[in-house]
Amino acid sequence: MTPSKALLMTIDSSLDNVSLIGNAVRGILENEPGPGHDIPLVELAVCEAVNNAIIHSYGQKEGFPVEVSLGFDAGRLTVSVADLGRGFETFPETLPRVPDGKDLKDMPIGGWGLRIIGEVMEDVRYSKGSGRNVLVMSRAWA
Repeated sequence: MTPSKALLMTIDSSLDNVSLIGNAVRGILENEPGPGHDIPLVELAVCEAVNNAIIHSYGQKEGFPVEVSLGFDAGRLTVSVADLGRGFETFPETLPRVPDGKDLKDMPIGGWGLRIIGEVMEDVRYSKGSGRNVLVMSRAWA
């Protein structure tokens, strides 16, 4: 089923290009009906997913595609981030939560991307097949 509104963007796997995706996502969401106060959070979640593709999947090597698609349908925003790199060995069934921060010595050093994505988006799924990794994130947007 095709979303009622959709956009596909592709960037080169350079960390310098992540801001292009962030700017595009913010601009699109600012012009679509939805919870405007959550726009920076969604932008952050999408940028974290793109960063993960570039850093972990491609090993920060430039010259590879990262695709980001946004779709709006029936009061829902769906964002997918796809790459052709290494991908996850195993994807967690439940994403780790953001710690409450009461004790800074217990704060994890890494792994914040999936924590942020899990806090911002209501549904997060990962698939790997035919050399393609796809992270699909969705949440209410009306």
